Amino acid sequence: MIEILALSIPILALSSLIIATLTRYQLERTKILASRDTTSTAELRKMLEDLRETTTQYDLALDQTLQRIERKLEDLESRVAQLEQQQSQQLLR
Repeated sequence: MIEILALSIPILALSSLIIATLTRYQLERTKILASRDTTSTAELRKMLEDLRETTTQYDLALDQTLQRIERKLEDLESRVAQLEQQQSQQLLR
């Protein structure tokens, strides 16, 4: 009986060390995975912000182009109106 008790004390000591090491390993692994998730989230947020900025730039460029086209169209419409008015005045003479 004493032999079993003498043998079980070192086994229990080693077992507790192994369990403590495994627990520490698991905690460190969890911390690393959490930091990776945080880094990935930050990267995704940065990419989303860049995408929003690009979208805004394209939206502004499209709006400016649309305004230029509208101005050109108004200019053409006024020219056509002037030409039609001149032609109608020539026909009346």
